[in-house]
Amino acid sequence: MTLRLKLFVLIAGVIIFAMSGVTAVALWREVQRGQELLRREGAALAATAAAEASRWVGPDGLAPGAGPALDVVLEGLTRSGQLDRAWIVGRSGKVLACRSLTDEGCPDGAPPSEFRAVDLPMQALLRLVHPEGIVASAPVLRDGVVVGAVLVDFTHEEVVGAARELAWGASVVAFFWIVLGHVLTAIFIRQVTRPLVRLSQAAEHLAEERGVQLDPPEDRELAELVRAFNHMSTRLEERRTENQRLITELEARVAQKTREVLRADRLATLGGIAAGFAHEIGNSLNVIRGFSTVAAREVSAESPVKDDVEAIRREVGRAASLIERFLVFARARSAHPHAQPIEPVVREAAEVVGPAAAQAKVDRVVEMEDGLPLVDADAELLRQAFLNLCVNAIQAMQEQGGGRLGVRVRREGDGVLVEVSDNGPGMDAATRAHVFEPFFTTKATGTGLGLAIVRQAVEAHGGTIEVETAPGAGTTFRVWLPGAAPDPAQAEAGPRPLPSPAPRGDGDPGTRKAGGTA
Repeated sequence: MTLRLKLFVLIAGVIIFAMSGVTAVALWREVQRGQELLRREGAALAATAAAEASRWVGPDGLAPGAGPALDVVLEGLTRSGQLDRAWIVGRSGKVLACRSLTDEGCPDGAPPSEFRAVDLPMQALLRLVHPEGIVASAPVLRDGVVVGAVLVDFTHEEVVGAARELAWGASVVAFFWIVLGHVLTAIFIRQVTRPLVRLSQAAEHLAEERGVQLDPPEDRELAELVRAFNHMSTRLEERRTENQRLITELEARVAQKTREVLRADRLATLGGIAAGFAHEIGNSLNVIRGFSTVAAREVSAESPVKDDVEAIRREVGRAASLIERFLVFARARSAHPHAQPIEPVVREAAEVVGPAAAQAKVDRVVEMEDGLPLVDADAELLRQAFLNLCVNAIQAMQEQGGGRLGVRVRREGDGVLVEVSDNGPGMDAATRAHVFEPFFTTKATGTGLGLAIVRQAVEAHGGTIEVETAPGAGTTFRVWLPGAAPDPAQAEAGPRPLPSPAPRGDGDPGTRKAGGTA
């Protein structure tokens, strides 16, 4: 469907809706007015008959000989042909006399009243659809007391006749205005859409041609639209040039990144070879360390080469330790987790460092929250990670003559949070930014692989690790591990009891911090 046709249908629909609404409102008001006039006319006719009927109707019913007299009164009402029925009801609403020109009888009703019932708003329209007349009434008064009522029922034709004539007249007028509106709409839409058609054709050529420009029409709104199109055409030309430049740069970057990926692949291969060399060197260093240990034991304390042998043994041990840590980091094994409690793993790491903590005058505090969820853990990997964090904390506090090591385990979300904290010297922002990078260290004898291995182990379990520290304020490492997925079989059997905690050497459960880097 074209835009011209859509506009035509839209405006035509608005015209039809407006004319139909105006016609319907006018018809409804006229119908209400006509029916109100009929009701008043019926009430006047009923009032005339009520004055005559008051001589024959009393509080207790009809007077003797009232039947023929009332029939004459009712016959006079129906003689005009406007009414289908006329009847008189008594004080209780029961029919006393009836005159009907149709097969329909006269119904009993509610007790008569001096007050007239009010029509509902839609009742006037319902009478046009259903064959229903208008019932008007007037009370029969005797000695100032209502003793009955005269009711008249207008014919259905009398009710709808005026409305039918009005409907025909309104329809003719509405049809004329609708036709005229459609003609004017077609002329107007043609004037409006002609520039739009030109604009659409220019837009189609814009994909193939460059710098398409149109002359602005006389209409201000359409002129603004054409100027916007011309501006867009200019901008598109600029964008084409810019995109071509960007594509050229992107192709150059892709070529550069491809070279970098190839170089990284070669470095990865070289790293594997280096790991192999490191392994072989480590074997040789272990042999040298063994012989140097034997030599140091065999050489007497007074020997002039005693110090040299000790230096060889010490430096060989340091080199072997560095090679071992490098191999652990480079050949990080995959985690083999299974659902288990985290408490024994953390507690064992905290207890293993007991002698080192005592030597460094560091107090240990371990806090374990009750009801912790199980975690999918490789106990060996996590034990080594927590051990590294505890050792780092003790070494950081040893430099200041002692301190406090806190290890705290608690639930957080659907997992477990392990905090290792110390009150050591802390780290500045520059050190904190690189603390997890391999081979970064602030220690004279450190390898820079301890915290890198910790992060590697935590991420292998789907967890996260973060550090909070400041100079002079100590350090806290927070390790979050996700809880184990529930086992359907165990869920049906109920929760299994956790193993009893191992005896503690010192302190009570706690929070985790570390000062210094490996």
